[in-house]
Amino acid sequence: MVWISLFLFSLNIFAKELPKFLTKHTSESIRYITLDGRYAYIQKRQGVLGMVSSFRSVDFISDESHSNFLVKDSRFKQRLAVEIIPNDQKEFNLTKNHKIMVVEWGKTQTREVGIGRASKLHLGDEWISYYDAIQKMISVQNILTQKVFQIKLSAQTSPYFTPEVEMISADTIIYSDVNDKGYIALIQYNLITQKSVVLYKSSQNGTRLELCQEKGYVGIGEFPYDDIARTSKILQIKLSDSTNLAGYTTIYSSTDSDLGNMVCLENSIYFIKTMTHEKKINVKQTEAVKLDLKTTQVQTVTDLGSVSQLLAMDGRILIPHRGDYYVLEGSANLTDDKLKSPLPSSEELPIDL
Repeated sequence: MVWISLFLFSLNIFAKELPKFLTKHTSESIRYITLDGRYAYIQKRQGVLGMVSSFRSVDFISDESHSNFLVKDSRFKQRLAVEIIPNDQKEFNLTKNHKIMVVEWGKTQTREVGIGRASKLHLGDEWISYYDAIQKMISVQNILTQKVFQIKLSAQTSPYFTPEVEMISADTIIYSDVNDKGYIALIQYNLITQKSVVLYKSSQNGTRLELCQEKGYVGIGEFPYDDIARTSKILQIKLSDSTNLAGYTTIYSSTDSDLGNMVCLENSIYFIKTMTHEKKINVKQTEAVKLDLKTTQVQTVTDLGSVSQLLAMDGRILIPHRGDYYVLEGSANLTDDKLKSPLPSSEELPIDL
């Protein structure tokens, strides 16, 4: 009871009215937009992805399979990863692989990388990882040399499980895996020696791990699957020149079944917390909160009642809610008609036709 009182004391209620995200593009068409609004990747229609920049527009991916698109960045802002999801409206399949491509930041010339899902850019955007749910295989690929390393997960891994991956150095990754009893673990793996070590193993089944990396640390969130009553926690591994990742610190722990969806910043981590839970009818009140890494205090930053997702785009953090996007971090209004000043000639990012 004392611990609960202390936790409630540390959960500062500081929710404020958030601004809506305003652009000249419809919210359902935006796949990615830079912080200053200079470049926007827009789904024009099913199967067509375009880029809009300073009143120039070009459709640079087009197919006949009624595809949808996912566009992802990293904090390095050198490249974007694009996942092409075929027949998105006609074939709903959690194990379906996507075509994965990369595009230079602010450009349109694409390069096909492989087939899988859950793509993520790493290490200056020179590396990319993705997961083949059918083969149960993690691929880690150097975009420049095309060299590919592969890690095979257990044959007993659920076909609906998708591992989380972070790259610590050019030869070291960490990833999540689950055993046949539903216990999740975090594994450090050396791509060269192919040796692995378990860094963390959960004491409860029915949970999943989320990984996010910022300058100087890796955030590890353990959250329950929906409809399962489990505790939640966030761990932190501080990074150094060494690849010894054995030590971690618990920076957040709760008996609540939080949603997670972590976004790591240099000094804080945003995630979605369960505020109340009516277990008889399984109705949750969920809000976005901010975990201060120095004080470990948790601050409630929304008052929407049902936050279900956080989206990070080039330093901007958005909350989709009832057809609109609300802005947690970054500029909210990109509707002015003023043309963006050109970048210095050495940095100009022309559209590749």
